[in-house]
Amino acid sequence: MKRRLFFWLEKLKIAPGERKVISGLLVLLVLLGGLNLALSPSVPFEDGGYLELEQQFAERTAMLKAEEEKLMGQYYPPLEKQIAEAKIDTITEDSTSNEEADNTEKEIEETNQNVANERVNVNKANIEALKALPGIGPTYAKRIIRYRNENGEFDSFEELKKIKGIAQKRLDKLMPFIKLKDSE
Repeated sequence: MKRRLFFWLEKLKIAPGERKVISGLLVLLVLLGGLNLALSPSVPFEDGGYLELEQQFAERTAMLKAEEEKLMGQYYPPLEKQIAEAKIDTITEDSTSNEEADNTEKEIEETNQNVANERVNVNKANIEALKALPGIGPTYAKRIIRYRNENGEFDSFEELKKIKGIAQKRLDKLMPFIKLKDSE
């Protein structure tokens, strides 16, 4: 065994002075490890010291859960609350007579027909008139007016596709509601 150890040490090419230093450090490591085991307490933590911290943690956790439930209640109200609100909003008796209901329906149909017949001239419309078109908000209305100011009046409906965000699908939805000239 000594012979193998000797040849193994020779293979490492460790000088005798270095062997002594390494051996001393290994002995010191073993002594300090044993001393640490002997002096360290067997129970690293006492329960009493952490009771207050655990209590604070439990309180904070309960508070966060309550906030989360409150937020979830705003977005996903309980079913009982929805049913109660529906019962409050529901009218049990018919408050209008049949004749009044027929007149109201006729007025709504006439208004819809008038709106459908009155197309918006995109070459002369202001921002409010353009915003009234389906799928056109304030941003698209501003883009249409900006394009019209920079390039002149629209010559064809296809020219609307040059505006950022207006593709064929949006143009198809707009076609029944827009015109290029007042005579159309």
